[in-house]
Amino acid sequence: MKTNLLRPILAAQVLLTIISAMTVLGGCKKSVSKSTTSDTSINYNDYANGGVHLEIVNSDPSDYNDNQLYVNVMGATTGSNSQSAYIDLKTGNTVLLNNLSALPQVANPNNPTDGTKYIIIGTKMSDMPVDPATGRHSIPLSFIQSARIMLSIGKPLYYYINPGGTSLAAPIKSTSSTDVNYGTVFDFMEFTYYSTGSGARVYANTSRVDEYAISMGFQLNALQGTTGTVQTAGELMTHKNTIQAFMNFNKPSDYNQCYRSFFQDIVNPGSMTDASGNQIFTQTTSYQHFQTYIDSIWQNYKSQDLLMILGSGNVGSTDSNLIIRGRVDSNNVFNFTQTQTVNGSVVVTGGTLPIEPTTSDVLGGNAGTGAFNNSSLNGTPGHELNNELRVTFVAALNRHSIFTDAAVGQIQYPEDVSRFYKTDPYNYYAAFWHSPGISYNGLQYAFSYDDDANQSSTIVGDNPAYCTLYFGPVPAGN
Repeated sequence: MKTNLLRPILAAQVLLTIISAMTVLGGCKKSVSKSTTSDTSINYNDYANGGVHLEIVNSDPSDYNDNQLYVNVMGATTGSNSQSAYIDLKTGNTVLLNNLSALPQVANPNNPTDGTKYIIIGTKMSDMPVDPATGRHSIPLSFIQSARIMLSIGKPLYYYINPGGTSLAAPIKSTSSTDVNYGTVFDFMEFTYYSTGSGARVYANTSRVDEYAISMGFQLNALQGTTGTVQTAGELMTHKNTIQAFMNFNKPSDYNQCYRSFFQDIVNPGSMTDASGNQIFTQTTSYQHFQTYIDSIWQNYKSQDLLMILGSGNVGSTDSNLIIRGRVDSNNVFNFTQTQTVNGSVVVTGGTLPIEPTTSDVLGGNAGTGAFNNSSLNGTPGHELNNELRVTFVAALNRHSIFTDAAVGQIQYPEDVSRFYKTDPYNYYAAFWHSPGISYNGLQYAFSYDDDANQSSTIVGDNPAYCTLYFGPVPAGN
């Protein structure tokens, strides 16, 4: 399933208070089967009930000095009375945002007379405390949920105080020279740290659902079971080399527009807009070509059944209990059934995709569109499979792992990793992030539901001892 973070941050100023309402963990199918290595040097029991430290390392010192790099952790406090907050990375203190008038406010340095007010949130890496035992910048963290770790280069980020003075708006990227964050390169990753009652848990994701602007890595050292393990995610190359690799990547030329030289970033095709905010990718040949692929599936399976078995561990199985049958009816509704024998009785479950999706639906993976929004029907008779189908279909269409040339009666395995991104058309933006040498272990969260078949960069760990944020690529040898 998707994490609820697919809204592009580029589109508009989003109320920070919305962030605290985002359910980052609820209902998500997260992969915890990351490559891990044992660490026996830490007494993990000391950290079982909280007290994780966040280390911040400049892993690209040839391009940036520590005094050029800024970090902030912005989210919401945990518990029943959750409030928007950020963590002061000089002290580790949680700063509540429920009384903005008590915080230092500044004018727009790029347009001082426009009357707007801002709060600066971000700590220069060189100003963060250093752990004498490791020589690294390190800060103890309080519990925080639905958070984003924001990274910026050259200066901290300015947060606009909305009218009324009770909430902040997230920074946007703008070509206007009067915008308060004009010219600042910034990026983010997802982060949550909370109590489980008996211990603590960290959730992190170096997501590329929206965009890429800064290479980063994240490493979690935590107690999993009875042994210490290390989980790692992130980019493997510097920003300059990542941009060059994307431009050289074998893809239709339309995808070159994902790179925006002014912002020095690479955006999801769905985030490609012109100066007026109009979608660009929808006008391309690649967009129409992808739509032709979607249309061919809906057309082909009007006259024959689509047979699928889900689960990357079930590839090659012919177990009739696992087979899901789908066919498009005269109203263009894709209807699915699964017939299983349970305790000697035949049980039939079903589901539907009521509307044929557009390319935008697929690349955005947007459950809010009609094509993939049947969640209100989940569990009701005839709609038991809806959520499972939504996840599988969004992912399989992005990866082109559902095919129209299968023989009648042939079972397809849409979560067969060996067939991802092999047949044109597919999501070339996502394919890039999963290609060799780009992301750690080839894992990244490049579209909504990219955690399907355990392809996501999501990290989840219990009883964390410390986290390491790499401002720059994951260092070799990790």
